[in-house]
Amino acid sequence: MSRINIVFICISAFVLVIQSEVNCISSGRTPQKYIVNLDIPAEKRWSHVVSEHRDFVLTVHKIMKSMVPKEIFPLVEFIAAEINNFIEQPYADEMKGIAKTLDCNVGDVVLATLIYDIASYCTSIVTQDSYGQIWHARNLDYSFTDLLKNITVEVDFQSNGKTQYSAVTFAGYVGIMTGQRPHAFTVTVNERDDGTLLWNILIDLLDKNAVSVSLLIRNALAYDHDFTSAVKRLSYTTTGAEAYIIVGGIKPGEGAVITKGHFKPDDVWMLNATDGQWFLVQTNYDHWKPPPPDDNRRSPATRAMNSMGSSNITVESLFHVMSTRKVLNEQTVHTTVMSAGKPALMRTWIRR
Repeated sequence: MSRINIVFICISAFVLVIQSEVNCISSGRTPQKYIVNLDIPAEKRWSHVVSEHRDFVLTVHKIMKSMVPKEIFPLVEFIAAEINNFIEQPYADEMKGIAKTLDCNVGDVVLATLIYDIASYCTSIVTQDSYGQIWHARNLDYSFTDLLKNITVEVDFQSNGKTQYSAVTFAGYVGIMTGQRPHAFTVTVNERDDGTLLWNILIDLLDKNAVSVSLLIRNALAYDHDFTSAVKRLSYTTTGAEAYIIVGGIKPGEGAVITKGHFKPDDVWMLNATDGQWFLVQTNYDHWKPPPPDDNRRSPATRAMNSMGSSNITVESLFHVMSTRKVLNEQTVHTTVMSAGKPALMRTWIRR
């Protein structure tokens, strides 16, 4: 083989490596979109969504049940039997309606909600562009990824024919991990692994002052009308699990990562573009500590953001950042880009 051919092969290989490091793009498809009518009885709100995904949802429930110790099941069933005492309305009735449509136990729906809350590995970015607009992007990573892609849906929650808030979620799941309240704020939640066992989270739910993280997110979207009130609710409501809650508003500086403890925030990290902090990257580790070498999504996301620059932020450019190698990985279910100030920009891709 000639020296020229060897050099050409080496250069080609180098280019392929650089391209895979910078941008592993696989756009995927758009989730099916539904309207959940908040004006009808809670038990009927999800029937059209769940019935179209019934087999996949039941398979996911079966897998989730296999993930937890059998000793937990009696406590789950106790909570399900007394669901009105442990889960607030309208979510308790929504769960009962989903179970009825699926012809399954209410306990299966409750258990799925808890596991979704504590087992999602994600990357979220909130950022401010050079014009002062706030943007929010997230990759949601999960195990049994292919099944979850089949039940990923977009939902507009409407009252009187008007969208009150929107979410990217899973059929059969009443909580929210990715949401937007138009002209108010956007929010995502990342799992925080503090070593708490599912058993302890179930015990926490026996405290009527505690709420599931995903239901707390939905409460904020339903009842808070601005960034400040949402951050306050999300920071100081007692939750069964700890979490990272990422919030983006509509005014310059309205971006926060809440490192949530059970009762209060351990830290609230704010955007500060005037001091050069024009974006915040949050994965599944406290931002003031180095991420583990075997799961460092923070560094490639940070490099990609700095390479893009605050003057070049668009839906497409943020999608490219979220498609960076390691940020996008084999367990990425979907990517969402949104901006509450311009809610029509919200877009989601189920990744291939």
